[in-house]
Amino acid sequence: MRTGSVCRTATTCLATAVAAAVLTVAAAQLAAAAPGPVPVAAQQDDDGSGQRAPSRTAAGPVPAGTELAEPVAGTRTVDVSDAGELESALEDAAPGDVIRLAAGTYEPIEITASGTPEAPITLTGPADAVIDAGDDSGYAVHLQEASHWQLAGFSVVGGGKGIVVDGGGSNLLDSLSVGRTGDEAVHFRSSSSGNTIQRSRIHDTGLEQPQYGEGVYVGSAKSNWRKYGLDGGPDLSMDNRILENTFERITAENVDIKEETGGTIVARNDFDGSAISGENYADSVVDVKGFDAQILHNVTTGRSDRLGNIIETHVITEPETSGCGNVIEGNRVEGFEPTGELVAVDRKCD
Repeated sequence: MRTGSVCRTATTCLATAVAAAVLTVAAAQLAAAAPGPVPVAAQQDDDGSGQRAPSRTAAGPVPAGTELAEPVAGTRTVDVSDAGELESALEDAAPGDVIRLAAGTYEPIEITASGTPEAPITLTGPADAVIDAGDDSGYAVHLQEASHWQLAGFSVVGGGKGIVVDGGGSNLLDSLSVGRTGDEAVHFRSSSSGNTIQRSRIHDTGLEQPQYGEGVYVGSAKSNWRKYGLDGGPDLSMDNRILENTFERITAENVDIKEETGGTIVARNDFDGSAISGENYADSVVDVKGFDAQILHNVTTGRSDRLGNIIETHVITEPETSGCGNVIEGNRVEGFEPTGELVAVDRKCD
């Protein structure tokens, strides 16, 4: 199902070029670097993180651009076991570093360094390595203009927001647990593009403000463009991917894709509609206000009394760049009948 036939030359139509664009981004993340001494995925498994979400793979080949990213091996390991050591490791981080968390509790962090496509920087640890922002209204993990990072295996809890990427690109968030946040769990913002969150558990959002308790939030509302947009214009957070995650007790949309963002891929996720609050129009599981998105083979279980449509699109600016030109296919609900539509497309897309 394509929601209208419009496209935008800045990003191009999905049917022809979004897959290629996303694959280009993925290639940067998955660059075939020579095997290093620190195989991140194997190290993560050895830590017993247990965070990988079950895969809901559609029958047949996985659509191009929706493949899981494979972590790139590192070249130097830095072991840390307390907040001070972690702060020092982040300050000194260089491409190829693998910063390995021991089990324990850590304070909120800000990341400002960047890796490279061939040598990303990795922050990894077991599930009981927890970055905990407590009751603070800030961010537990903030990537500020930081690109080419791999965050893998550990847990993030508390704060107003869990993980925020501002102006960062080609970051991989893999097999994390993110939750117990006052507002949203994960936010790609301020023209953050080419990022992937996959195989992660996203849970218990909106504990302070249910209307802002999104699971994964892409871009910024027009009312916030002056703060987070490009030179006061749209927040062009493009070509981000949300793959094979498990969502639990999300009070706003599980995924909210804002106006003017393009090329977002949302595939094979397990969504939860049981905690949808209905506050501030948060009454659907997925809200697509962007364009050229692909919403593919996701499954929703659980229904709150405030849940209406499962997936809906809205035109906020113009149909060419908001709410139309999206591909929505293979999605379903399990265990209940929706009170609204499975897919409700804005009439302006006709």
